[in-house]
Amino acid sequence: MSSQYLFVYGTLKSDATNAHAKQFHSQAQLIGAAAWQGCLYLVTNYPAAIASSNPQDRVIGELWKLIDPEPLLQALDEYEECASSSPLPHEYQRLIQPIEFNAQVIQAWIYIYLPSTAELARIDSGLFINQNQKLLRRSAQ
Repeated sequence: MSSQYLFVYGTLKSDATNAHAKQFHSQAQLIGAAAWQGCLYLVTNYPAAIASSNPQDRVIGELWKLIDPEPLLQALDEYEECASSSPLPHEYQRLIQPIEFNAQVIQAWIYIYLPSTAELARIDSGLFINQNQKLLRRSAQ
């Protein structure tokens, strides 16, 4: 199975300013806000999403359409350190999952966190805010 869509919820979102996000944004088209049935945790300065069977659990992110999926996904696998050349154990796995977008379900790629989240703080809102956005919001106050 394949998809031309990617659901992002962290350091690749449209509010991210890191070099990998900028490269990703130049090779994909933002479709809009979307959600995935899962739980979100804070690793350090980036989030981790895991699946949940509770329909109330939501990870809030963005749905992107990939212009040329294969090479872009290979580059993103390297960024997420889950490429076949990445050292084991991998922190993430890229899977196709049902993503909720505008009352529709779109099959899209998502990077799911593999290690235990037992020691991580849960982001109850399901929404990760990139560090640069926190600084912008503070300076605007």
